[in-house]
Amino acid sequence: MKVQDNKENFANCICVNCPTHNDCMKEGEQRLFCSRGKSSCELERAGCLCGECPVASENDLEGLYYCEQGTES
Repeated sequence: MKVQDNKENFANCICVNCPTHNDCMKEGEQRLFCSRGKSSCELERAGCLCGECPVASENDLEGLYYCEQGTES
């Protein structure tokens, strides 16, 4: 099931607390990558919180690093 891009999921998204979420992503207000797709920013993997995210658990997502990989099909 595709994650809905809506206000509720945006509010519940924890991307901004992720160690990989960088200044470029913050400036662009980029988050909810599991729905919106991968980041347009260069990134360096520094840890991933996707497994702890309520949006991921509510939608039965199993992947990590959506900021780099894009949405889960």
